[in-house]
Parts: sequence; structure tokens; C-alpha cells
Amino acid sequence: MKEEYTEFEAKTVDEAIATAMRTLGSTFERLDIKVISEGSKGLFGLVGTKTAKILARPVSDQAGALPEPELDETPSSPHQGMEPEIRENTPVPEKAPMIISELLKRMDISSEIKIREDGIIEIIGDGSGLIIGKRGATLDALQFIVNRILNKDRSEPVYVTIDTESYRQRHMDHLRSMAFKMGQKARSTGQSVSLERMNPYDRRIIHLALKNDSRVNTKSIGDGTFKKIVIVPRKASK
Repeated sequence: MKEEYTEFEAKTVDEAIATAMRTLGSTFERLDIKVISEGSKGLFGLVGTKTAKILARPVSDQAGALPEPELDETPSSPHQGMEPEIRENTPVPEKAPMIISELLKRMDISSEIKIREDGIIEIIGDGSGLIIGKRGATLDALQFIVNRILNKDRSEPVYVTIDTESYRQRHMDHLRSMAFKMGQKARSTGQSVSLERMNPYDRRIIHLALKNDSRVNTKSIGDGTFKKIVIVPRKASK
């Protein structure tokens, strides 16, 4: 049974979506969103005097789930269909820190903005726990709205990664650990292991973690941005 829609209101559609992501503890890809009304233009070309309203509800993990692949459907080459590489160390737009600071002020969070050597924007302050949110939902929501603002009216898209208290690194370590554990399970049982739906960035971490393991293959299944990963043990040579 599908969940009921919840109404969210903010100065812009983007802010309403970010609020929905934070409140429902979900990512953008896992929300079913309907725009009721849009806010008028203002600050950064997005914030206005007329409020925006949306309806949002989480998308069930079971909705549209694909059946588990049989072992003979294993790709002929390891990691066929690996997610495209995500660019790192790209120049950070000059106005990105200013936009983040303004949004944090609206959240009543006092923080320092720092650009790390790897090009990731680090938020330093006492409100880091609030910024991260449940399973990183608030941090992802903040990153989402910042990138939407940065890419408004741009012909060439630019994206920034926002982090605080090294959450991204800790999340990456967790995904790698899970990949190794599930890879071991696939090898020991001889059966494919399916992981939860993930965004492209998280899927790439799983793929790369098992890239050099000649005993298993990994592949993504499903439609859209949010896909499942299946770890498939290779058949032993006779």
C-alpha cells in the first residue's frame, strides 16, 4: 500500500523539496513529488515572496523492483555496466561558499566554510549533526539545492560535493566494508546477493571495491537514477 502524500511549503520549489527530503529522511530519487505551486523569483533567482507548495511521499523499495538475475545472466566481462566515473578535484565555483553560508543562516546554523584540497566543500561548526541528518539526508538535501542554484541558467553544468565531519569518507568506508562482506557471502553461498537501491555515487563505490575480485561480478539493475546492485559469484572453471 502506497503512503499518503505530505504537503510541504517553502519560498521555492527547491527549498520545499529539500525540506521534504530532510523531513522524510529520503533522497531526491526516492521521493514521488508533485508541484502544486511555484514561488516567485528573488534571491539567487530562486527565492521569492510567493510561497511554493509540493506534495511528496517516499517511493517504496518494492515498487518496480526487478526479479533477481539468474547466475547464467552474469556479464561476460567483470563489472559490465559500471557506473560512469564521477569527476573529482574540479574547480569550485566562487559563489558556492556564499550560497551555502546563506542557506545555513536560514537554518540558524553558524558554521565556517572551507574548500579542501580534494575540491570538496567542508562545513565546520557545532551544527554538523543537524546538517548531516538521518542517513545523510539533510546533507544531501543541502547539496542538491546548492547545485540547483549553481546550475540555474548555465549551459555547462557544474557540481559541488559538500561534506561535514568527514561524513562522506565514513559513508564510503561503510559501503566498502559492506561490499567486501556481501562479496564474501556471494562466494561462500554460490548465490547472487542483492543490495538496496543506491544512487550512482554509492553504486560506483561498491563496483570499485570489488573490481579486483576475480571471483565475483557486480552489475546494476533497474531503471532511473536509483538502482540495485547485484553481486554474482563466477562459476568455477571445470
